[in-house]
Amino acid sequence: MKKMLFALAAIGSLVLAGCSEKKAEEVVEFVDTSDLKMYELTGNVKSVKAYTVKRGNEELIYTLAFDANGLATTHKYDLDLDIDANVNVERNEKGEITIYNAALPDAKKAKVNVEYTYNEKGQAEKIVTVRDGWNKTTEKVKYDEQNNRLKATAESYEDDMRIVDDITYNYKSYDEKGNWTERELTIRNRTIDWEGDVLHEQTIRKTEKREILYY
Repeated sequence: MKKMLFALAAIGSLVLAGCSEKKAEEVVEFVDTSDLKMYELTGNVKSVKAYTVKRGNEELIYTLAFDANGLATTHKYDLDLDIDANVNVERNEKGEITIYNAALPDAKKAKVNVEYTYNEKGQAEKIVTVRDGWNKTTEKVKYDEQNNRLKATAESYEDDMRIVDDITYNYKSYDEKGNWTERELTIRNRTIDWEGDVLHEQTIRKTEKREILYY
């Protein structure tokens, strides 16, 4: 099954946002930003590591770093690629990331292109990821009152078949700042043919954990 969670694909350490003009020591009061909200975070987060745990084995999802003003500065994802990439990020007037793409230096097309659509609460409710110029995944997300994922549906195509994942999130633990540190995912995975018949269906369960450091 393809990795569809957090539909950003990965390529080494990537710069998403330049450092703020303010120095860390000049920041007196911290304000949550759209970058933090995108990753279901709040507070003066310095870094976060997210990973899945399955049968006792850990698998990295991403590591992130934020400056003292809540802007994401570096991302690292686990995608079997260790080559530097050219990164382009576009933001709307609210400062929300709307387009993210990363390409290898000699690539004609973006290796990864992600487009975000936000709701009135500033939550990314639709995420469209295209890998290698053709492999497209569309994810629709619903959030709870704490800005954590409640449910999501991810849809992609493979060999004329539609792959649909219906995901439910169950939160197990939070840290002292109210950020989740462990959650369980129940994934209903279906393979559907062009006539709408379900050819294969399975239920997958896995655990996600996060290690968060603060300023």
